Amino acid sequence: MSDQRKWAKYIIDKTPEPFNHFRPADPKAAGGTNVLYINNELNGAVPNATYLEVALISKPLHPGPFQQHAHSVDEYIMFLGTNMDKPFDLDGVVEWWMEDEKYILTKSCAIFVPKGVYHYPFVFHEVNSPIFFIASAGATHYAEPRDPIDPAPEGYGVL
Repeated sequence: MSDQRKWAKYIIDKTPEPFNHFRPADPKAAGGTNVLYINNELNGAVPNATYLEVALISKPLHPGPFQQHAHSVDEYIMFLGTNMDKPFDLDGVVEWWMEDEKYILTKSCAIFVPKGVYHYPFVFHEVNSPIFFIASAGATHYAEPRDPIDPAPEGYGVL
């Protein structure tokens, strides 16, 4: 927000550059986009700003190789359905991994990921109405990636 008022910098409506996450030129054709990504104090613009990522997914997506990561802080991951006829359902099917455990999500949910727990990837198998993906942590974002697992665990990407 380009405003000179005292608190205007805390209303974040644009992800600062450089941005290297999921943001295709044509979000509708790609099936989604990262809407907001707040990290590393917004390049110094907002001191103490902690990690927040919001994406809107509108069709099935598969992230590619099975590669997990962990953080040095706790994290919340949320998947929220947008169909007001069934607000507690995802109106879709999402595959989610925490360490070697696979979960199939069909309800709007929040997932608490304790620090140090390897997690990811997720696969949007079915998207009947848009699904919000939200991730948040009480610190600036830090990920400790694992090497990709090849071959992927049995059942990865399959319902």
